[in-house]
Amino acid sequence: MELKFKVAILFRVVKTINIYFTSDTHFHHKNILNFEDRPYKTVEEMNEDLIERWNSQVNDDDIVYHLGDLCLSNFENTVNILKQLKGKIILIKGNHDHSKKFTRINEMGLLHEYHEVGKMIKYKKQIIYLTHFPLEIGFRPRYWSVHGHIHSHESNWLNQINVGVDSPHFKHKPFGELVTIDELFKVMMERLPFIEDKFLKTRNSVK
Repeated sequence: MELKFKVAILFRVVKTINIYFTSDTHFHHKNILNFEDRPYKTVEEMNEDLIERWNSQVNDDDIVYHLGDLCLSNFENTVNILKQLKGKIILIKGNHDHSKKFTRINEMGLLHEYHEVGKMIKYKKQIIYLTHFPLEIGFRPRYWSVHGHIHSHESNWLNQINVGVDSPHFKHKPFGELVTIDELFKVMMERLPFIEDKFLKTRNSVK
């Protein structure tokens, strides 16, 4: 008796989920062009370019942490912007983001998560606090404040990292390009020895 077997070969496709950070995009904010000397002549040009750069990096399954001040316009314009952006967007409320508007937008499913204050994540033994404003967490190794709000300024604290689109620390990147988790981790590792050294000196001085 001849037995015939049907062999099903299953190919498992493993998707790589990338993690990105950005802040202070200020979609539809005309005055930001002058406040921060952005490389655009019109707000329409800025909106279009920021969306294009975002979508050229991000896939639908990727995670984007937006640390506030996403769009300075009405409900309809904000919804229209979000509908054009790829990825699972986790929004941390900025000082220009109105709670009622973004709570409603979150309920519509246009955001993956919405947080009024902040969120804490862990990555390769680093503890990262994500907020709009820089967060004073003390000079402790492996604890980081990743933030926006201060635009083209940089914090004097080594454990505060500005990931906004105007951040001077990422000026080597094309304007509007999102910060990857690996780029952020690289900055942390560059700064960590100085933080550890200062932490040990401070601790020894109080003994």
